[in-house]
Amino acid sequence: MYMLLVEGGKTKTLSVVINDRGKLLSYSISGSSGWTTVGFDTAFSNLTLSMTSAINRSGLSPREIDIVILGLPDLDTEITRVYFKEKLREWGGFRVEPLIIPDFIVAYYAVTLGDPGIAVIAGTGSIAYGRNSKGVSARAGGWGWFGNDEGSAIWIAMKAIEASSRFFDGRGPYTIIAHKVLNFFKVKEPLQLIDVIYSLITKDVGEIGKLAILVDEAAEEGDHVAEEILLNGGKELALMARAVYEKIRVDSEEFIIGGVGSVFSSRILRESFMNNVRSYIPNARVIEPLVKYMPIKGLVALLVEKIGLHRSSIELIVKNIQVAINKQEQS
Repeated sequence: MYMLLVEGGKTKTLSVVINDRGKLLSYSISGSSGWTTVGFDTAFSNLTLSMTSAINRSGLSPREIDIVILGLPDLDTEITRVYFKEKLREWGGFRVEPLIIPDFIVAYYAVTLGDPGIAVIAGTGSIAYGRNSKGVSARAGGWGWFGNDEGSAIWIAMKAIEASSRFFDGRGPYTIIAHKVLNFFKVKEPLQLIDVIYSLITKDVGEIGKLAILVDEAAEEGDHVAEEILLNGGKELALMARAVYEKIRVDSEEFIIGGVGSVFSSRILRESFMNNVRSYIPNARVIEPLVKYMPIKGLVALLVEKIGLHRSSIELIVKNIQVAINKQEQS
């Protein structure tokens, strides 16, 4: 039995092909499959590129794949879900119907393995999703960069640009972020940021989110403005978790709560998130956020549930995938 798992994201799309023993046969990484950042056509093109490359590298054909599970971003409405399903049917190739689910459900499985709990995604965008033992589910956030996506990489970047503009105008305190912003966008004059940023918004707003790494660097260097942005980001993500919890809470039930996504690589934001969650939801079991390729754990957990394997196999399969990817990236 051969299985294709696709971890879509607003920054990258990871496709892996594994066999029924959990061995990684191949993988491929392409660009964003988030249509709100790169548009429908580019998102679908990146998705099919990632899948095709992974399948080709495995030595298999699409019709030899027995199970296909795609976890994709920006599937917030029925219109977008139908769009991707129809595009995949037109693209063809598979003999089985792909299971297409929103990335926030993948994150939920990665954090909880299907038990009562809440997952908070914080990558290019942000969203929280949870489910209780009665099957009641809820979400918060995920409105996109225009709706702020608090705590996300784009939100952090926008806050950094705002702090920089205030400093350049003389309306705000000095911050080393300002100089990092100019260097990041490769401009010499502050007002040149306007042209560059609006151009990126029309092409790929996700590129702006890469600035978040420099905000974390500034905070670790002692910049108080940068630190405040990250502390507030962690708090906002915790507020998303609390909003979901209030909708699905069962007083006698312990909820597993954790984060998924690259933004949690920031020590300051991560600690702020975890501390605020513990404060807002005292009976929660807060776990360490999952970063890098760890969200693939959610797809594996779904797969294990689908084919009836024991949960103990999840960690083994994920480890096999991680070891193989790390080995190939280091070679």
